[in-house]
Amino acid sequence: MTTFVVIESITPNQSLVFSAQQGAQGIAGATGPTGPNGTTGATGPTGVTGATGPTGPTGTTGATGPTGATGPTGATGATGPTGTTGATGTTGATGPTGDTGPTGTTGPTGATGATGPTGAASTVPGPTGPTGTTGATGPTGATGATGPTGDTGPTGTTGPTGTTGPTGTTGATGPTGPTGTTGTTGATGPTGPTGTTGATGPTGATGPTGVGNIAGFNTQTGTTYTLVAGDASKIVTLNNAAAITLTVPPSVFSANDQIHAAQYGAGQVTFAQGAGVTILSTGATTTAPKLRTNKSAATVICTASNTFLVVGDIA
Repeated sequence: MTTFVVIESITPNQSLVFSAQQGAQGIAGATGPTGPNGTTGATGPTGVTGATGPTGPTGTTGATGPTGATGPTGATGATGPTGTTGATGTTGATGPTGDTGPTGTTGPTGATGATGPTGAASTVPGPTGPTGTTGATGPTGATGATGPTGDTGPTGTTGPTGTTGPTGTTGATGPTGPTGTTGTTGATGPTGPTGTTGATGPTGATGPTGVGNIAGFNTQTGTTYTLVAGDASKIVTLNNAAAITLTVPPSVFSANDQIHAAQYGAGQVTFAQGAGVTILSTGATTTAPKLRTNKSAATVICTASNTFLVVGDIA
């Protein structure tokens, strides 16, 4: 029987072909060595971190604020803030390494070596054919399954107690108490001695000349009369049985000049405006007031150039 062995080249599309006559079957080759043990299973994952240590106790309550002065007691100071959380507990120790994965399966037995050629006919037994080549080592067994997860590490130690919270702020000062009632007034002390007379102050400016005595009388008996500059500060008497007209002329008197007029008879006196003159009064006719009756009097006051105010017993 002819056996062909084809060896594929690593060069693409090329191969080598060898042929040979199959010799007599040699003795069975020795069993190939057992495949190496599978690689050690991967280390189990690190145990989970130990639980966080419990929170540190709450800081002590801030001290009560001092009592407000006089007023009602101030409110108690606010409670101090909670103490800081205790530090996290240390990480638990790493769990033990998982068990080694099972040994990989034994590689397959190598192929039987080719039978050596038959010895020549002889009465002497031919030499034993050479031992077949050792079969190729079987492929490495598959990696063992990952070992089970290690047990959870022990719980970390409790974190240290948090620091005491700061003292609460002092309570606000209470409001001021109400003012006490006023005490009774003490008796008046004795009069102190009279102080020395102060220096005489400077003489004040001379005030305006006051209204003094009238300058005299101007007696009129006609039915008409026009005032003149010489009538200022005088009393002009008007006496007639018939009605009398008293005219106030323009451009004769200055502001602050005064002329008095009195009715001495039955004839009623009427004030009349000269050309360009304005008379103001409370009379029935503002610009032409009249003396009310016999012995009535009124004052003609120059308030400005050619403007006059008549006040008195007028109608």
